[in-house]
Order: sequence, then structure tokens, then C-alpha cells
Amino acid sequence: MGTYTELVLFGSLKKETAGAGEDSIRFELEDPTPLLEVLHTYEIPENRVQLAMVNHGAVPKNSIIHPGDRLALFPKEYAIFADWHDLKF
Repeated sequence: MGTYTELVLFGSLKKETAGAGEDSIRFELEDPTPLLEVLHTYEIPENRVQLAMVNHGAVPKNSIIHPGDRLALFPKEYAIFADWHDLKF
């Protein structure tokens, strides 16, 4: 049995993603999983994501999500801090 991982969606991503009616989506993740695979599982187009944060820190799109992580996704309409520009999708 894996550990619950939390997916938090903001703005239009929350409105457009199935199952995102709550503040977050909790799912069981048994093994480390590529971030892009999580996006694919929840049918979130990569080109709609501006920034991903894992456990409150900005991460690149080739990151691995581990069981128990908190993944937050911000859509293109969100402004981001200048020091995160290298981490934009």
C-alpha cells in the first residue's frame, strides 16, 4: 500500500480538471513517478502548466514525484517570480 500524494491545482487548471472540485486531489502513489506521468494520468496538458512546485519548492518538468509529496500546479495565467523563470514549463 502506497502513501497518499496530494495534487493541488490553481486557477483554470482546477476548473478544467476532472476530480478537482475539492481543494486538492489525494491519490495513492506506490513508486516514484515522473511529473509528466502524473499530468498525463489527470489529463492535464503540459502546455497549460506554467509552474510546478513539489513540497512548496519550484521544480523542473523532468522532476520525479515521490509518495507523500505535495504537487502544486499553476496555469499559464499566473504570474511567477523572476527567480523561477528557469523552471517554467
